[in-house]
Amino acid sequence: MSSNSPDIPPPLKSDRSPKPPRFVTPIAPGPVVVAGLTFLALIMGLMLLKTVWRTIRPGYVGILFDKASHRVVTNALEPGWAFINPLSQDIQEYPITIQTYSMVQKGTEGQMEGDDSIKVQSNEGQQLNLDVVIQYQVKRNEANLLYQDWGGAPIEIVEDRVVRQYTRSQVPVIVSQHGWEQITASKRGEIAQQVSEQLSREFSKRHLELVSFGVREVHLPASLQQALDTKIQAQQAAEQQNYAYEQAKIKAQQVKVEAQGEAEAIKVRAKAQAEANQLLSRSITADLIRYEQMQKWDGKLPVFSGNGIIPMLNGADLFKGQSQQGK
Repeated sequence: MSSNSPDIPPPLKSDRSPKPPRFVTPIAPGPVVVAGLTFLALIMGLMLLKTVWRTIRPGYVGILFDKASHRVVTNALEPGWAFINPLSQDIQEYPITIQTYSMVQKGTEGQMEGDDSIKVQSNEGQQLNLDVVIQYQVKRNEANLLYQDWGGAPIEIVEDRVVRQYTRSQVPVIVSQHGWEQITASKRGEIAQQVSEQLSREFSKRHLELVSFGVREVHLPASLQQALDTKIQAQQAAEQQNYAYEQAKIKAQQVKVEAQGEAEAIKVRAKAQAEANQLLSRSITADLIRYEQMQKWDGKLPVFSGNGIIPMLNGADLFKGQSQQGK
């Protein structure tokens, strides 16, 4: 080693031996951590249960589609619990109770906002608006066919494509065969019946059953409404006149009957009086007359004054009659 290099002291040796490695004792999780893990497991369990456990609502049937076999289960599932394989199966609900669909001018009463009434034309070319109400239901035994034909679409899609669209297309065709006054009043029921028959055929082809169809109200333009009101007023006035005439006829007939009854009563009374007089005339005799005279005589002879012939009274006859009565 060169004399110019500094002297480096040798490394010092440690008097202590190396220490063994230390092991840390694991700390047990606290109560908060345990509760959190338990809650998380519970949430995951509920989510898993929700995917395999389905509830079919009352008034509905469930259509089960198996995605693995690409087929629809034939028999619909009844209301209640249903367990499925969420990875390969799915359920669609369809209502089997009566459903009501309204298309009206007042938006708050129908399925659509705003004026949803059906616009039609009469055979005179007059435009009217009809408020209609349709009641229908899904055929229970064809619910699976409904699912297949509509690709598993919910009932709202079926309702729009069938109930709404066919009603709005068929009503104007049938209504256009009638005049506006007939549509408003006389033919209203007949029109509803014709529409019902047509819709029943269309609905049945698509696994629905029409329960009822009704025209709730007919909205007329202002000019037609005024003409209709004038006609109704004239009809009411004519009906009142006819009523007054019929009442007068009834009153006259009653007076006639009463007069006939009074005349008949007078006739009966006259006949009875005549018969009584006849019987009385037969019963009057000379002796009866003398008797009546004596009963009324006060024993005094009549006094006459003035000139002239003095009437003679046969007193003997009076006494004779009296004596005979005494015997």
